[in-house]
Amino acid sequence: MKVKILITISLILAVLMVGGCKEEKKPAPKPKVSKLKGKAQRVATEAAKKLVDTDHNDTLAMQNCILEAKALQAEFQLAEDSIAIASFNKAYKQYLEDNDPELAKEIFAERPDNIAEGEKWDEFEELVED
Repeated sequence: MKVKILITISLILAVLMVGGCKEEKKPAPKPKVSKLKGKAQRVATEAAKKLVDTDHNDTLAMQNCILEAKALQAEFQLAEDSIAIASFNKAYKQYLEDNDPELAKEIFAERPDNIAEGEKWDEFEELVED
């Protein structure tokens, strides 16, 4: 009888130990502070400056500058850093608005009526869709 009790207790302990060893790995939480935010702002400002400095009559060169800016933005998209992406977009647009407001109006579309105010919308996406 004692042997049955010892075996039962041993089995229960073994099951509990194995069950305790199976810890679920949780994905690491994404940081709320972006390490790339400053870089995104600098890169965006340089890209916008290049666009402003481009001959506005050379539409191919201007389109190339816009596509290069979009490619630079992709670094932050690949890093899945939404703060850096937003910083890039804001810095790019702000530089254009400050230094060439007419160009900024042509490039950045207004929020479409069919997209609600709280809904996510990226003005910068409009650059390559036109």
